[in-house]
Amino acid sequence: MGIKQAFDGFINHLKRSPKLALYLSVAAVCIIALLMMKSPEAHSAKAPVPEQVEAPEPSADYQTELEERLKQIISQIGGVSDVSVMLTLDGSEQKVFASDTSESDSKVESKTVIAGSKEALLESTKYPQVRGVLVVCKGGGKAAVKEKVVNAVATVLDISTSKVYVTDAK
Repeated sequence: MGIKQAFDGFINHLKRSPKLALYLSVAAVCIIALLMMKSPEAHSAKAPVPEQVEAPEPSADYQTELEERLKQIISQIGGVSDVSVMLTLDGSEQKVFASDTSESDSKVESKTVIAGSKEALLESTKYPQVRGVLVVCKGGGKAAVKEKVVNAVATVLDISTSKVYVTDAK
């Protein structure tokens, strides 16, 4: 059965059943009306939400600074020397810019606030969460030292101890 025959059969069925033709017409009009309507979000007034712009990759400066600070504090723990620290971060920095929100009849507009030098006004920066930490140090093979280092890193970064791995250096 070809497409033309199927179409002709459908048309003949519609001619014999006027109710079906009416129902299909109403359904088609409803579908078209729904497609043409604006989203309900545009009609409801919402609280202003700051714009967030995500940097393409984690901030090397932030990561390096954390690693250096951890290295310094870990090297002060008794029985630890020659410390190396590696962090993995979840995502990247997010810069939140100030925005000005205005509401009219059924429309909410949000515009980024621009400072005098044509730059967006930075409201805050959200730094990425730490996913895991590797610490390689002399003395890291001893259970007591390993426990101190794991607990120190977990406490400082507010992460679980399962996300911290400590091993002995060569």
